[in-house]
Amino acid sequence: MLLRPRQILAPIIFATVFGYFGYHLVNGDRGLLAMVHLQREVLVAEQNLAEAETTRKIWERRVSALRNQSLDPDMLDERARVLLNFSRKDDIVIFTPTR
Repeated sequence: MLLRPRQILAPIIFATVFGYFGYHLVNGDRGLLAMVHLQREVLVAEQNLAEAETTRKIWERRVSALRNQSLDPDMLDERARVLLNFSRKDDIVIFTPTR
């Protein structure tokens, strides 16, 4: 019993269309692999944002101590020493590695 070309042609066309859309579902620009890659990028961006917010809060606290309304003499003394590379003879200087 030989199959006629019409009987073979329809399943081949449907398999080809299904394969095409299946391939692009996984590997396309908006496919599953691209979604996983974007989720990783979002996680990295959220971590960077959290670090930046923490750093910003630290600097806001330090800057608020230098404002005229609440000028902290200790903070002013610390900043002057850092900027001028100055220390007293009884000061203990601890060097920390820079990043």
